[in-house]
Amino acid sequence: MFESIAEGDFYEVPSFEVALFSIFLSFVLSSIISFTYHLTSKSSLSRNFVQAMILSSIVTCMVIMAVGDNVAAGFGIMGAIAIVRFRMRVENPRNIIFIFATLSVGIAAGVYGYSIAIAGTGVYCIVSYVLYLSPYGTKILDKEFTLSFILLEAMTEEAMMELLRSQCLEFRLLSVSNRNKGNRYEIFITLNQETKRENFYANLVAHEGFDNVKLERSDNLTQL
Repeated sequence: MFESIAEGDFYEVPSFEVALFSIFLSFVLSSIISFTYHLTSKSSLSRNFVQAMILSSIVTCMVIMAVGDNVAAGFGIMGAIAIVRFRMRVENPRNIIFIFATLSVGIAAGVYGYSIAIAGTGVYCIVSYVLYLSPYGTKILDKEFTLSFILLEAMTEEAMMELLRSQCLEFRLLSVSNRNKGNRYEIFITLNQETKRENFYANLVAHEGFDNVKLERSDNLTQL
């Protein structure tokens, strides 16, 4: 290996037309993946995240073509990347997979595996949309919340459970703790399709049996 480096046995870079086509293909395919992410995501979108998916594919394609089978260039790229520190914390596993998908498109286009890049993008986007329509999609996740409140003495636990059953598809108790005004409950709920979050929250706040009502998402879907 080291003898080939010393003798100058370097990778022959592709022609301008091939390089341009590979980069353009990675841009088109990563844009399709980004549009699929936008289409199948109900949470608030970050412009920086969507742009990062597209740009990372282009950069990956350029790096792969520049390195090729040149071992020396590969070590140089590894050293350069080690200098750069990425401090962005990605908490949503779905976002990590979308980033990895765009990087994979860039890699496939960089090694001239055009059929793999196109076929992989098509299958990935179709499966993403099918999952979006399935019970595991964001249409159901948008109805899932963590509800916390203090149950006052004016209302019994049985009446509280009956109120939740009338507006929730399902719910489960997470914790109960004692407070001065009453017991504090933390419950994971899934609202009915016809129940709106705003109306549900307003009804609990206006009810005399509830105090310090909080309704929040617990899955970090709106975070990167």
